[in-house]
Amino acid sequence: MWVMENQQFLGERDSWSRAEQFGDGVFETLLVSAGICHALPLHAQRLEASLKRLNILLPAQNLQEMLNDYIVKMVNHSALTNGVLKVIVSRGNSARGYGYDPQARACVSVFYSPYERPEKESYVGGIEVQHCNTQCAIQTQLAGLKHLNRLENVLAKGELVDDCFEGLMSNHLGFVIEGIMSNVFFEKGDSLYTPDLSLSGVNGVMRSLVFKYCERKKINLNVMDIKRDNAEQFSSAFMCNSVMGVLPIKMLNKNNMAIGRVTRQLQLAIESGEIYA
Repeated sequence: MWVMENQQFLGERDSWSRAEQFGDGVFETLLVSAGICHALPLHAQRLEASLKRLNILLPAQNLQEMLNDYIVKMVNHSALTNGVLKVIVSRGNSARGYGYDPQARACVSVFYSPYERPEKESYVGGIEVQHCNTQCAIQTQLAGLKHLNRLENVLAKGELVDDCFEGLMSNHLGFVIEGIMSNVFFEKGDSLYTPDLSLSGVNGVMRSLVFKYCERKKINLNVMDIKRDNAEQFSSAFMCNSVMGVLPIKMLNKNNMAIGRVTRQLQLAIESGEIYA
């Protein structure tokens, strides 16, 4: 096939990136602090499970060692000990068409950049969140995966008004699923409630760490369907991911929310490193 890109003729090519053609791959976003990633084992486990579900050959026998090697190299090249590492693993290249070689070698692309942590006030006083009209598609084969097809999130991000830090996305059944770039937990009393992700959404690494922490600390955690229209019935809520940690919600769709005790406990557990135990 012959290829042009931005009016430049690139010549004849046998193949082109399947990540670019079809979004055929997955990615991980890792927070690097003082040259290390505390959640590295969970990132490696999720990456391996995701690649196996998509029938993409593993790019290395030990993915944790591979990720750590990229961290070390990027820190050395950039002289930046604190940053965000984004790792994309795709099915490599192919000609036009959906078909692929099941033995195709995976392609790994890595990006490393400085991390601008949200302002301290966002962690102390909370953030504003709005409901998004863009829906999370229901696709059980892809549910939970951090795959490269993220157009829904791109469109939802475009909906945010200036004073909103994050958006809350639901599916067409009216159930809350996740944030644009995060998972959501609601708090009532001494219990946490989080959406069921068996139909849609990304099973985040920080979400998994919260699950493990609650199990260790005997905190009641409920995975359930939460109607969008009923989200404001909870007294407190927070958004989380492995890069920004836990951010309390102070306002959801202009409705005020308090900051819960369990939310504060989780923030302290992240700061102390206890959540990674």
